[in-house]
Order: sequence, then structure tokens, then C-alpha cells
Amino acid sequence: MRCAILIVFALSALGAAPAGAVTRFVHFKSPSGNLNCIGGTSPVFVECLAKKATWPSLRARPANCDLDWIPAELSLGSRRVSIGACRGDVGPMCFDDCTTLRYGTSVNIGPIRCRSAANGVTCRYVKGKLAGFRIAREGYVIWRT
Repeated sequence: MRCAILIVFALSALGAAPAGAVTRFVHFKSPSGNLNCIGGTSPVFVECLAKKATWPSLRARPANCDLDWIPAELSLGSRRVSIGACRGDVGPMCFDDCTTLRYGTSVNIGPIRCRSAANGVTCRYVKGKLAGFRIAREGYVIWRT
């Protein structure tokens, strides 16, 4: 693994997964600290947040969101990308509990690969339909193939 710190939890001990199943969680930030991501393998997902976004437009809070609305968050799971998040937790926000994914390096989260570069963090499925996104301070790109 290129990512130095991986947090591994055996959820079966908590009754949250079938016996013998292991879920791997990865929590990282970009070298600038502005992009924070978290992902896991059961089910497979990745969520990334731009703490300070200068996106041309941000999605408005949906009427059915009665929690905190995070417009500068992208998520990928089940080969689908979502923009914005209605959540009651801190989500992918890094405090002291995540590692820095250096520019030019990547981490695999099951079938999803996230790569850090000076122009943002790109997370995409690596086989089949290459759905995914690139998130950056200035904006984002979505692949829904």
C-alpha cells in the first residue's frame, strides 16, 4: 500500500458484518489539507470534502434535508456520484486522525482508486464503468460512465 496509515476494523466483532468479514477504512487529506476524504470497502464508498471551495455554484440545501447541508462534498458508491451531502456527522473531515496522500500517489479502496495531484483528488472505479470524480478547491469533474 502506498498510503502509510490504513485503519482496519473487524466489524464482525461488532455484529455489523458477516463472520470473517473485514472492512478497511481509509481516511486521508491532500497535502494542502483542503481536500479531506474517507472510504471503506463494505460497502464500497468514498466521500471527499473541499473545506474551502471556490466553486462557481454550490447546490442549495434540498427541502428534505433537516440536518447539516455540505454542498462541497462529493461521494462515490455503487458506481454513482452524488454532489452535496445532508449529514448529521463530520463526514470525511480530517482532524488528527488521517494521513496525507502526497501528490502523485494513490490508494485503492476496493475497486476504487483515489489519486492525489496538484489539481485535486481523483477517485474512480478502475474496472468496468469508470464512474468517479475529481474534486478541487476551484471545482469538480464527474464521470458517470
